[in-house]
Amino acid sequence: MNTFLLVPSDRDNVKGEHHSAEYKSVNYFETVPGLRHGNFTLGQSSGILAYLVAKFGKGTSWQPEDPAVIGRVNEYMVWHTGKTGLQPCGAGWVFPAVFASTRDEALIAERKPKFLEALRVLEEYFLSRGTGFIASDQPTTADLMAACDLGQIVMIDDSTFSLDAYPKVKTWYSSMCAMPHFATIHESVMARKKIDF
Repeated sequence: MNTFLLVPSDRDNVKGEHHSAEYKSVNYFETVPGLRHGNFTLGQSSGILAYLVAKFGKGTSWQPEDPAVIGRVNEYMVWHTGKTGLQPCGAGWVFPAVFASTRDEALIAERKPKFLEALRVLEEYFLSRGTGFIASDQPTTADLMAACDLGQIVMIDDSTFSLDAYPKVKTWYSSMCAMPHFATIHESVMARKKIDF
């Protein structure tokens, strides 16, 4: 059996435990998450996800073989982490809501439009093909990355966010939430807010 040490939830980021020498031995960049698999260590969530899928996801939708689907996954992943993508725009909202000593409503209000614009792109472009998921009719790593970053906003922000204006995103996110293990993985965050779809 394989043993993993994924380190997003057992570190106290607010106290800066991800800057410890112990954690830096897992993730040089001192960011969350980090992965240790035997003697192999890796940082950066997209790299970790690619490693896990390459190692354990062969023959599944997580690692598609169709070049067109691979292209769609890669297109999404590049956009996702780019300046206007879901990840940086979402982080601009999450960080002042979670990691600040007091919630910075002005900063959240300033950054929210960028995230909503990224959400519009997810709705109008990436989920516009009628396949139900970002790159094909099955979930891929692109869907996992998007669900994780969108989930941070949906689960953390209690009052200012709704998916009602984004029906494709809402349907897609509901499908992702219904996947096996989703609730278990997000249990500590979901305890903060009940989500109704």
